[in-house]
Amino acid sequence: MESRNTTLTTCGECASISPQDRKAVNTLEELLGQVEEKTSICFPLLDLIPEIIADENMERSFKRVMSNLHNADTRNGLRWRENIVIDGVECTPRMVRYMKRKADIIAMLKAQIANGTFRIKHLKSFETADGPKIRTVQAPSVIERVGSNAIMEIVEKHLAPILIENTAASIEGRGPHGLYHKMQEARRNNPKLIYYYQSDYKGYYDHILHDRLIEIIKRYIADPVLLPILIDFVKALHPNDNVGISKGLRSSQFFGNLYHNDIDHAMIEECGKDNYNRFCDDIYILGDNKKELWKHRDTLHRLCKPYNLIIKPSEKVAPISAGMDALGFVDYGDYSMLRKRTKVNAARKLAKIKSRKRRQQIIGSFKGMACHADCKHLYYTLTGKHMKKFSEMGVTYTPADGKKRFPGKVTRLGDIVNIPIEIHDFETGIDTKEGEDRYLVSFRNPANSEWGKFFTASLEMKGILDQISDIEDGFPFETIIKCEVFDGSKRKYNFT
Repeated sequence: MESRNTTLTTCGECASISPQDRKAVNTLEELLGQVEEKTSICFPLLDLIPEIIADENMERSFKRVMSNLHNADTRNGLRWRENIVIDGVECTPRMVRYMKRKADIIAMLKAQIANGTFRIKHLKSFETADGPKIRTVQAPSVIERVGSNAIMEIVEKHLAPILIENTAASIEGRGPHGLYHKMQEARRNNPKLIYYYQSDYKGYYDHILHDRLIEIIKRYIADPVLLPILIDFVKALHPNDNVGISKGLRSSQFFGNLYHNDIDHAMIEECGKDNYNRFCDDIYILGDNKKELWKHRDTLHRLCKPYNLIIKPSEKVAPISAGMDALGFVDYGDYSMLRKRTKVNAARKLAKIKSRKRRQQIIGSFKGMACHADCKHLYYTLTGKHMKKFSEMGVTYTPADGKKRFPGKVTRLGDIVNIPIEIHDFETGIDTKEGEDRYLVSFRNPANSEWGKFFTASLEMKGILDQISDIEDGFPFETIIKCEVFDGSKRKYNFT
């Protein structure tokens, strides 16, 4: 396996890098080392083509594009006279011609990707409404969508770990709701965070520099067959210019995150990882005083300038109690509401829609937003339905491995010694890098109501937990963990 060779500055600016940026660069290098250690991946990556053209990946990408076509046709209210089912898939008329040629399309794409000739050649521009805004976006042909999805599925899988945790746009397993709850959790953990800075960029995708983005991509990918294809993705919209990437390509979503990644890490070094948040081109920074937030604002302006990114004049620093408009919600600190535009759109659609199926889809979509805010009365007013609590449904999830999942962060036993805690449950037979057959114990700190969990290999603690599990109503129980030192430096932990 080749050794890592990363250069974290581009465009010849290494000599003039500031001390703050150098610190962020060092942090990013440490992160890359951690990613490589955990995943056995060395950057830059080589020989990704076999993974891209694997049958499973190509099949998955084809299904995803077909599913997107079906959802788009249904959402646009298109009707067809009869249900057409091909290979067990219900097809709209637009899907039929691709489903019938599925094997040939996948074979052709595999050949083009394998020999490096795959390119985006049919990029069509059209206008679409995004709330009150009208955006010009681009879409490649359906077959090119399948190919770009297959490529980016693997690229994103390997590069997503280098992105900061508090960015969520177009990243699998993350989303606006998750990021919104992270911001709420940060404030709960630090009640002094009562102010916020908010900004977004003017035409983010339109201002991305090709040369800089390509240099960033080369930092992580050196596959001689794949790299020209990725460069084509960057230049697909403006092949003869050095600025602007497509807003419709699957690759642009991830490349937009990658382009901002160095700025993200530099800002985290200054603001703290829980206080800095980004969703695509929207940035939210939490703080305990306005002066500090304006300082962070100046740092952000300095960092984004070499990237040709322009922050809109609408940026602001304000108290959260005045209402922080973020990720579709308005957060007032003690409670949160849906953005007014979301409520109005849902009300208008529900008033006009006659189709029962379409009405249920709109209600489901609205509920998906409303359940993340304090909107039970609003939900009832618009739908005539009471929003059920999850606890009332009796629905549970059983993981495939049969193991229990516990809330909270993994905690070192040494960090909870001599603290009254409640032991609620445990799971056996857990293998970790420190050893096999450990117990994972779920606990709650009654002083702050926080949940946590810890691993133990202690035969004494494991034996006690086994005995308590046989006692009716044995859990939860209160205890204080004590530490005994023996043989000089060895430690033994006990329930007391």
